[in-house]
Amino acid sequence: MRAFRAIFVATTRQLSDRKKVLGFGVLALAPALLLLALSRAGHFDGLDTDLGMLIVAPFLSMIVPITALILGGAAFGDERRDTTLSFLVLRPIRRAEIVAAKTAGAAAVSSGFAVFGSVTLVAAYVAVGGDFTILPALAVGGVVVATIYSAIFVLVGSVFARSTLVGVIYVLFVEGVMVDEVSRLHTLSLWRQGLGAAMDLMPETFPARALLGPLRGTVPSVENAVLLTGGVLFVTIALGTVLLRRTDSV
Repeated sequence: MRAFRAIFVATTRQLSDRKKVLGFGVLALAPALLLLALSRAGHFDGLDTDLGMLIVAPFLSMIVPITALILGGAAFGDERRDTTLSFLVLRPIRRAEIVAAKTAGAAAVSSGFAVFGSVTLVAAYVAVGGDFTILPALAVGGVVVATIYSAIFVLVGSVFARSTLVGVIYVLFVEGVMVDEVSRLHTLSLWRQGLGAAMDLMPETFPARALLGPLRGTVPSVENAVLLTGGVLFVTIALGTVLLRRTDSV
């Protein structure tokens, strides 16, 4: 457990240096700034509808996944690039513990940015006439999306040197085009699981129409989202452990 804690702390520090905090912090602010800009321009289709649009695009479908895939890919990618992974795997630490700690660290940092983005978006919503009651739902949805993508791209980053490119292609082309166009693939959309969790937790006063359309058949259920997140974590950590054992990291 001491090794897990040490790797977790080292990973969170590695992924939250000043440049990353500034860059991803500004990125997380974008939906809040857009909502304020819309309010100043006076182009409202309806406050809740506009907020729902910004929750879906760009927040849950773009900003949170891209942040998580870059940070997740860097968890092992930076170690390989700096040739420090060999020092880690030569120590008497179980491979599963290394992968789990790296995954937990990446998910924690990505989730922190997702929560920050949720808080700023809701603050902007309050400033233009909304209320804070949607914050827990939005934060949970953001954490679900951040955790799922972090887990997957920690694994991808341990295999591909250009994991960020792979991730951006996946988010923009596979999820952004293929999944949207092929109805049978709608339920496989990862970020929609977070949206479903957020919608399930939204207060009754928040109109469902603001979020219902983009779900595309995904059942709004926080329980399903938590189960899927747990399954993704289990599978990716297991696969990552096998790959770390079989890969010549020295």
